[in-house]
Amino acid sequence: MTKRLQRSLASAAVIAVALVASFALGGLAACGGTDEDVDPQAVLAAASAKMKEIKGFHFVYEVHKPESAKPSAGLEIARMIGDINAAGDMKSTVDATYGGLPVTVGIVVLGDTYYIQDPISQKWTSVAAADSPVGQLSLSAGTIRILDRITDVSYEGQEDKGGVKTHHITGRVADEEVKAIAGLVDLGVTESFPTDIWIGVEDSLVYEVDIAGAATTNEDSKVWRSIVLSNLDTHVDVEAPQ
Repeated sequence: MTKRLQRSLASAAVIAVALVASFALGGLAACGGTDEDVDPQAVLAAASAKMKEIKGFHFVYEVHKPESAKPSAGLEIARMIGDINAAGDMKSTVDATYGGLPVTVGIVVLGDTYYIQDPISQKWTSVAAADSPVGQLSLSAGTIRILDRITDVSYEGQEDKGGVKTHHITGRVADEEVKAIAGLVDLGVTESFPTDIWIGVEDSLVYEVDIAGAATTNEDSKVWRSIVLSNLDTHVDVEAPQ
């Protein structure tokens, strides 16, 4: 596996997890009452506090492209499924295309090390976070910064997500805030990202985050990303692959 592909995959992992952790932490608040009684800022504050206390969660990150979007010549992430714990350790599987061919790649993040599985040989290669262009994953400083700076917040009412009654909140996140944690955002492509967050009415946990807009110059303007969380507050043991 080339270093370029290794870095692309590591960057994809950071984007997904950073967005999951960061936007997730920025969510919820007041429970019950009528829609008119709900303060979206209070919901977000409560969600931020609650999400910082959970043991971990399962996530499904997907990139949704319009049929008119042109295929990428390089690495193109379609879906990432994984588990992450409170320490920031993660194990996941990435479905993507590389040079137009479908590939499935394993990614494990453990402490300061990224482990990336070659889709052909199935062998694992370790890359030190300190030596990678994306740095080390964080569930605190970078993510809280984004959550604290969501603007144009609006409450859209209560909706069902996976059988859970949730608060639906919308807002916008500046490109520089996303870049601070994701790293691969091309500043100026999209000045801010429309964002939808669904937060549990009873438990103040984040269940889904949708982010609209192209993050790089190569993406279609109608691209949007969804991050669905489940098994919330569940610890997952992550071990280095053999």
